[in-house]
Amino acid sequence: MRVRRSLTAPALSVLSLLGALFAVAASVAPPAAAAEEALVVTGQPSGPGGVSTATCPSGTHLTGGGYRLQPDADGPVRADGPTADARGWSAQAQRGSVVAFAVRETED
Repeated sequence: MRVRRSLTAPALSVLSLLGALFAVAASVAPPAAAAEEALVVTGQPSGPGGVSTATCPSGTHLTGGGYRLQPDADGPVRADGPTADARGWSAQAQRGSVVAFAVRETED
């Protein structure tokens, strides 16, 4: 004689939970590849009070930027930020010269 067993509600709940965990684990994306290496583009030094712009080459995108005041700079930086087209970084010293830097990565 064969005995037929049915699962109890707690056992069904555990099985449902295990099934849900398996489904989530299967849907998780594989680990991302190593991050791309960030490279720095350097703009030309500005003239006194002028603007320096570092522009990212084609096939890359801007991820950040900054500036370095030249030895003749005396005073605050008037402007520092991404260019209007977001393809580079510009900086302007109020008095003296500045060099802008753009941090870029290759586009995927």
